[in-house]
Amino acid sequence: MVKDELLKLLEENRGEILSGNDLKDALGVSRNAVWKAIQLLKEEGHHIESIKNKGYILLKESDVLSVSGLLQALGTSPTYRVEVLEEVPSTNTYLKESDGKKNNTLVFAKKQTKGRGRLGRSFFSEDPGGLYFSLLKIEDLPRYNPSYATIACALSVRDALSEVSGLSLSIKWVNDIYYEGKKLAGILTEGTLEMETGTLSSLILGIGINVNTGSFPKELEDIATSLFMETGRTYVRQEVARTVLFHLEKNLLLTKENPGALLAAYKKHLLYIGEAITFLYDKKLRMGILKDLTPEGHLLVESDGAYLTLHSGEISIRKGDRT
Repeated sequence: MVKDELLKLLEENRGEILSGNDLKDALGVSRNAVWKAIQLLKEEGHHIESIKNKGYILLKESDVLSVSGLLQALGTSPTYRVEVLEEVPSTNTYLKESDGKKNNTLVFAKKQTKGRGRLGRSFFSEDPGGLYFSLLKIEDLPRYNPSYATIACALSVRDALSEVSGLSLSIKWVNDIYYEGKKLAGILTEGTLEMETGTLSSLILGIGINVNTGSFPKELEDIATSLFMETGRTYVRQEVARTVLFHLEKNLLLTKENPGALLAAYKKHLLYIGEAITFLYDKKLRMGILKDLTPEGHLLVESDGAYLTLHSGEISIRKGDRT
């Protein structure tokens, strides 16, 4: 399709002027066909300027998710198989229910109608300025320790968002990214086991980030935020995704090669260490002091004169009235 091939050329030369003649020759179509494709791309939201007697330029700040744009941003190491969906209940669910997907399949959704978090919670992911995607790992699993996958993912998102925004971000155990008491991003990792061997056959890492979100539903206004709302800047989400995935590929290797270093980096940004907290344990609300992170990535809490180890999936942690 002319439009898709044209976008690929523009993405490969983002920020540079391409003449109409060069584009028609490269695509093997007429100047009028190029013009029509440009108009269609503009209607989709791509920021393309037409410069008289010179040609067309895809502006560097243009922010529309596309397969060609993501492939250009992500590079070739590793090689990702990218899909961009207009709308899906959940990118994690989509991958889990799809047969035949290859290793390193990346699925992005412009909108999720049933974005999911841990413990069955929902994640608001219907804003066109959000970044919602899932990565499928199949072939690389022996190189990872899946017990630390969520920690690796959370640290990667925190580091990437801090890098692109300059904000000092924190992690709320186990998988939420916070800025000054408000949630900025969430993670959901899910694995599939082979019934006969009990070994992990696939790993899905789902990430939701409030990037250019300008507002939230009223019930979330006091507990959620976005990079745009905190910095006043608009971000190119394809570049944000690239930065996240760069950190993620590196930290996933640490889960097996050097989990101690991974946990130390994660703990450095962990909220509430040494502070009084309330938490749900055995379906009962309790109070205690968050003492430490164990070598397994669990929380060590002192409560009623005893030490409790809180495991992923068993607790809900709060400080004051914030979740």
